[in-house]
Formats: sequence, C-alpha cells, structure tokens
Amino acid sequence: MFAANALTGVTVLDLTRLLPGPMATRWLVEMGARVIKIEDRGAGDYMRAMNPALFEMANRGKEFAALDLKSEADREEFLALVDTADVVVEGFRPGVMERLGVGWETLRARNPRLVYVAITGYGHGSRYRDMAGHDINYLAMAGVLDLIGVAGGAPVVPGVQIADLAGGSMYAVMGLLAALSARERTGEGSFVDAGMTQGAALLLPVAYAAAEAGRTMRRGEDVLCGRYACYNVYEARDGRYVAVGALEGKFWAALCRGLGREDLIGEQFAEDPRRSEVIGIVAGIMRERDAEEWFSLLGDADACLTPVRTAAEGREDFGGGLI
Repeated sequence: MFAANALTGVTVLDLTRLLPGPMATRWLVEMGARVIKIEDRGAGDYMRAMNPALFEMANRGKEFAALDLKSEADREEFLALVDTADVVVEGFRPGVMERLGVGWETLRARNPRLVYVAITGYGHGSRYRDMAGHDINYLAMAGVLDLIGVAGGAPVVPGVQIADLAGGSMYAVMGLLAALSARERTGEGSFVDAGMTQGAALLLPVAYAAAEAGRTMRRGEDVLCGRYACYNVYEARDGRYVAVGALEGKFWAALCRGLGREDLIGEQFAEDPRRSEVIGIVAGIMRERDAEEWFSLLGDADACLTPVRTAAEGREDFGGGLI
C-alpha cells in the first residue's frame, strides 16, 4: 500500500488524459496529494466517453477544472494556479506546452520550486521525440515485445499496458518523488522527462545485460522465457492454466515431489532431447487436476506453483484500494 500521508500538503496540477498520466496522478492522490485535473472546455479527457469506468478509476479523488489554454484568460487562470502549485504533470507531445505559452521555462520563471513532469512516448531527448505511438510501439522499440511469446512464434501483444503503466505512470511517479526530495535540499524544482519507451527499457536489465555480454535473448528460448519445465505455463484439466516458477533447485525439487516424479529432480536444466521430454511429462501430469486443485495441493509446498487467474479474480486479493 502507498504511504497515505506522504504527500499531504502537495498540490499537483494534472494536465494529462487517457491512461498513463491519470494513473500516475491517481497514485499521488493515494499518497495524500491534492490533485487538480485540468481538462479542456470541450469533451475533456477522451476517456470519459471511451471508458467511463476506467476514467472514474484513474481519476478518483481528484478535483476538476475546465480551462482552454489557447484562451488568454484561461491561460492566466492556469498560471495563477501554477504560482502556488508544487507539481505540474502533462502528457502532451514535446513542444505543445511551449506553443501554448506554458512550457517548462515559462512555468519555472514564475515558480522556481515547481516540479514539472512530462510524460511522452519517446522522451524529450530522443531522436524519436516527435513520433506518434502507443503502448505496443514503445514496447517494440525498447525490446520488450520481442521477448513476449513462444519459441519460433511471432511476438505476442500483451493484454496489459506495460509501457503505459510501468514505463509511464510508475516511471513518472518515481522521478517526481525524487524531484520533490531534491527540492527539500536545494529549494529548486526540476524537469522530469518521463519517456515511456525509456521507462519500458528499465524493465529489461536481464536482456540488456545479456546483450552487453554478446548474447541475444530470444522469446521462448531462455531460462525466464519458458525454455525449461521449471519456469513455464501448463494447461490444467479444466482448461485453466497454472504457472510454475520453480527456478531454484529446492523449489524444483518440491514441485517434483508434489507431482510424484522425484526422478526428474536432477533434470531441471537438461537440454534436448530430454528438455522437451521433461516439459511434456510435467504437462501431462498437470492435465490430471484442475488449476485450483493444484494450487490447493502445492500452493504451500514451496513449489512456486500458482493458478493463472483472471483480472477479476486477481483484483479480489490484490486490487482493493489501489486502483
């Protein structure tokens, strides 16, 4: 859970829409910040019409104001808010805020203590800064998408907005909190360049380290990509799936004992043809019980076996109060 009062007294002006920015500022609300969401005087945040339930989730607890920053009067009203704010978070393409007359340099001149967070696709310093994109593009450019899928198959589009949320929302909040901490020491605000592609790249230390060592990780062909039986997904009897993450020897041994196949303990990282055979053996055993039955049997056995639950099911245990 977030530290509920960590940002009490901090005022945030939220000029974002859709998903990455609004979720970032929603988490700031959970930390105690006062967040004022500023929407244009027309349709406002597109998410209002596209997905009302998601809009409500991403903007819960915020205050709302309607301003047209192309209007001189509304722009002056916004600048007056900036004078007493602690943070501005915006999600426009690079250059838009400057064209509106409310860019970083302008705002900093009015409020030197201001922390300015810009959430963009590729970052202000990137040669791709002006390119349009969405989550799938940022994942593709960073190298994340290339690792999702099975060996020999095409990259698989994830059902989770990884770049938007981990690469965008979380990356932005991390930079924002660091900037607020630095302000306590220096008395000055700073510019936080939260490019979602750069944020997605931070999710790849294993793959990037392999690249530095001269090795290319390939989907479905590495330890953490489903190459071995000990770290894989299996279909259960009921058509649901179980996830096995028994990487360490002690966990693999516990799994093998739970499956009644202690003879497989020494073959955790066997290579072909035995590698494929071990995967097939485990897959066959998994089809003998339902997914939740396996969890009841081995969930507490240090076998690192869990059911693959739906988002609705996962929310019951882990989503309450956070989103």
